[in-house]
Amino acid sequence: MSENVSQTAEINPDDTMKILVASDIHLGYNEKDPIRGNDSFIAFEEVLQHAQENEVDAILLGGDLFHVANPSTNTLDKCFRLLKTYVLGDSPIRLEFLSDQNDNFIDSLNRKVNYEDPDMNIAIPVFSIHGNHDDTGGAGRISSMQLLSTNGYVNYFGKWTDLNKIEIRPILLRKGETKLALYGLNYMNDARLCRLLDDAKLYMEKPDEPGFFNIMVLHQNRAERGPKNYLPESSLPQFLDLIIWGHEHDCRIEPEENATKKFYVSQPGSTVATSLSEGESIQKCCGLLSIHKGLFRMDPIPLKSVRPFVFESIDLATVQEELALDEGNVQQKVENFATERIEAMIERAKAKLTGYPKQPKLPLIRLRLLLTEVEQQFNAIRFGFRYHGRVANPHDMVVFKKKPKIKVKDELGNALDVAALQAAYRNQREQRVQRAEEIVDRYFREADEAKQLEILNPRSMTELCRMMVDYQDDDAADKIIKFYEDQAQTFLCSQDSTTEESICEALAEFHASNPDMHDKVTSMLDARTNVPDSADPLKRFRDLDDDDASAAGGGAVDTAVTAAASKPARGRGSRGGRGSRGGRGASAARGKAQTSISTIFSQQSANNSSIASVASRTSSRKTATQKARQMDFDSDDE
Repeated sequence: MSENVSQTAEINPDDTMKILVASDIHLGYNEKDPIRGNDSFIAFEEVLQHAQENEVDAILLGGDLFHVANPSTNTLDKCFRLLKTYVLGDSPIRLEFLSDQNDNFIDSLNRKVNYEDPDMNIAIPVFSIHGNHDDTGGAGRISSMQLLSTNGYVNYFGKWTDLNKIEIRPILLRKGETKLALYGLNYMNDARLCRLLDDAKLYMEKPDEPGFFNIMVLHQNRAERGPKNYLPESSLPQFLDLIIWGHEHDCRIEPEENATKKFYVSQPGSTVATSLSEGESIQKCCGLLSIHKGLFRMDPIPLKSVRPFVFESIDLATVQEELALDEGNVQQKVENFATERIEAMIERAKAKLTGYPKQPKLPLIRLRLLLTEVEQQFNAIRFGFRYHGRVANPHDMVVFKKKPKIKVKDELGNALDVAALQAAYRNQREQRVQRAEEIVDRYFREADEAKQLEILNPRSMTELCRMMVDYQDDDAADKIIKFYEDQAQTFLCSQDSTTEESICEALAEFHASNPDMHDKVTSMLDARTNVPDSADPLKRFRDLDDDDASAAGGGAVDTAVTAAASKPARGRGSRGGRGSRGGRGASAARGKAQTSISTIFSQQSANNSSIASVASRTSSRKTATQKARQMDFDSDDE
């Protein structure tokens, strides 16, 4: 990548790899919404159509193909239909595979690239890593990406299994005189990845032969979200030529040069809006990547099937005098102002209609109003009723954000830097943001004695909450609670407990007699698929030491369950005498134990119902110029 190509005659199409690049497809997002349920599938179909029309050699995806690790059968069926329609066929594959496929596809059924499988008829090979939404953390540790790999639709690569070090062996491909080394790193906790990089425990094997163009595809935070909560570009190896960066949803697909390492970064962004933020309103694209020997070019392809989305943020302080917000019915004035802005935004959305046959017509509208006084806020839900049938999201068109009023003077009466104080205020709020499992942890640490758990370990409850929120693992609750119930019954049957009072006394000793109960629970979960500790991605939540926990912070994508959550359970009643063992006494104890445990579990479910609601709410809510290294193709010669 040291010289530019000024004459297009030097570019031989037989030596040029063409790869369609996309990321964060999020198939199945909002699929139960009657208006927006098909948006993700429509956009993905357009991506596949562009691959077919441009006769690309391969498709490269940057993670989060699915919105959840265990998608619905409806989502899987639509995905299989699209892939079968567009990537299967009789077209010849022009990519020669050079590397050891046993190393590249260690988890696939036959450990080989799908277009070399005699039982598959592949026209366009798809290569993909997984992201944080479709990783292997769900029930059974088998994700949707693994299913696609098993069925031969996708070449699933870049999966890591060892948390102590990372060794990445590239996929080596060749077309004519162009050679490509493709490195993949699936999503992992940003704090842990940064630690491995700092400790030089990330090893990327270089090809033995020279002349390879080096691409790395990853799925991490790129924007800084606090210490260790993102992956600094400068921490990646300098020998890379291009990085395809997934996870960030705002489209920055035009390659940007890193001034320090001199490689380029392309951020495709998402193909569907999963949040009504400003970054999601940017034009969504996929990209056509052309590689010729040591040169490359990225041509953005705007997606015409995306639902129109208009975002606007207005500080009411800037229109306070114009609207006379210091007198009269302030709330009505702000509502009238919002009505004018919404109407104007709907008109702007019409300009985003492309004529694509399947493009949804109803637009997404988001108006964010920055308030200076609470009295300026009106009922946004009632306001949205009048826009049913005109916008796709009438219930959350308008959101309010209260600006902190800071009036501070120093000892001499001089005004201080309000902007700096406001920034400090925002940072403090961000640091206080916590995930659902942290709220559950704090709940049990601060709750009074009457609300403490008697049988379940609080750490297991935080683990349960995390699995429900992060992986939508719906069967985790039944398995954990059933495990505790069986363990408690076994414990009581081993005691001389024949009366209800003695059973309650024995339960007070249950946790004291089983200090490793939480570890048994996690072992039980691991045993479902016989996954060794070193190969279990979920172990990253359990094995973090104090440094990891502090580095993860409240805003980390993956947060360690706080060890302090583990408290001895408190029983009811005082210690007393015990009955006799064996015979009818043991049978009576077993029957009373089952009855007592069932009662206690019902009581604790009622006392702590807020935990499930916390999990549910949280689950539904998270240019550099092209220079000498880029190809100067003529579009007519493509």
